[in-house]
Amino acid sequence: MKELYKDKNNHPMYGKSHSEKALALISKPGKLNPMYGKTHSEITKNLMAKKRNKYLNGVGIFDLKNNLVVKIFDNNVELASYLGISKVTVGKYMNNRACLHIFFYVVFHHFVEKNQQKQTYKDIYIFKPIDK
Repeated sequence: MKELYKDKNNHPMYGKSHSEKALALISKPGKLNPMYGKTHSEITKNLMAKKRNKYLNGVGIFDLKNNLVVKIFDNNVELASYLGISKVTVGKYMNNRACLHIFFYVVFHHFVEKNQQKQTYKDIYIFKPIDK
């Protein structure tokens, strides 16, 4: 950002809005739009989703000894759906760093396939980003 515009009062558009005519010119309808008639490929969509992700290396579930318990998830939404809880709950645990530092953990049940048999674990775990 330019030094001049760090104070929003200095920006030439501060307190103003575009007219309907200006918005119509900006939006480039139909064939004038470079993306008209095109769609993003699945590879491109996945790449954009990964770049939008807050935790670039993914997130995981760790036990009290900092061992990865299940697997690495791409984002907290996948982690929440795996556990069957709200993505907001997972986000609150991950974003509230004070809770992580004072060892505030969440209890849940999960199943891990190991040696072709399912084992049930009930313990105390922590959600956190993967550090590389």
